[in-house]
Amino acid sequence: MPSMFAKKGAVVPKKGKGGNFAGVSLHGDSVRYLELSGGRGALKVVKQEVVPLGHGGVVKDALVDTGVVGAAFETLKAVVGGFRCPVCVGVPSRDVILRLVEYPKMSIDDVKEALQFEFDKYFPYPYAEAAADVSEVEVPNPEAADKSTVLVATCRQHIVVGLASAAQRVGMTISAVEPMNVAFFRAAIGPDTRAGAYFVVFVEPESTQIMLGYKDNGILFRSTTVDLTSRDVRESDEGIMPILRDVQNTIIFAGNQYRGLEPNSLILGGIVGRDSRLAAQLGSLASMSVQSLDVWGLWRTSSPVGNAGGFEVAFGLAVRNLL
Repeated sequence: MPSMFAKKGAVVPKKGKGGNFAGVSLHGDSVRYLELSGGRGALKVVKQEVVPLGHGGVVKDALVDTGVVGAAFETLKAVVGGFRCPVCVGVPSRDVILRLVEYPKMSIDDVKEALQFEFDKYFPYPYAEAAADVSEVEVPNPEAADKSTVLVATCRQHIVVGLASAAQRVGMTISAVEPMNVAFFRAAIGPDTRAGAYFVVFVEPESTQIMLGYKDNGILFRSTTVDLTSRDVRESDEGIMPILRDVQNTIIFAGNQYRGLEPNSLILGGIVGRDSRLAAQLGSLASMSVQSLDVWGLWRTSSPVGNAGGFEVAFGLAVRNLL
């Protein structure tokens, strides 16, 4: 999967090697921190914490006030006793644009250079104002071998700068800044090689992320805002109907975009996505098997506080450099 917004020169564990590594995700009401040790297939939780995020810090899955996030980082520092390993920080999904771009076959360095000159062809702000990174992906296209298809992730540069400043003030070394939906996708597909096509749906109280996976690649990312902060709303058929429609529309879009591609399963997770009723309705709507994500079981590790929900993104951020 993509290594987005990597900080050059950061000290991070090599693929498959040991050492401590951590992820911190920014949710509407909290900051979640997960520190792991070991290597792929032998992970151990070192620290796992949730601290409140003040009102107005992250709203509808978008970063609004880095000062509020910085205050939460201060609290987190006190709770975990300081940051002794590099941390991958998650950018709220709606701050990031993810888009596939095709070029004639060329090296990834040449792709990055070419993208600078036509950035505004694909994105709504100039390259000079962007933090961006690219990763080559495999797509189900018979002509793919003759092209370089890359997933471009970009957000406004000031968002990354603000997060970096907040982290620096508390002594947090950032290994990378990465979209939270990309991290969730990584956590959801697990440590083993995957085959075929499938959907990944991440349902939070204020937003829903719908992703199409092909083998180990995320090739379609869609973000929608559905307000499910009220328990009464999310427990009603009417309340979750917009999610069902969004998933159905994405399935139709993906079918038109990649003709002949037949996703056979859907992975469902997130704070609201743990609702078994939602899983049943999605399975019926999509006519495919729905798997409720258990990130701890999938990665063959255990949480010291039980099967704690809401840590999928932090998990995906932490293991970023193991895959």
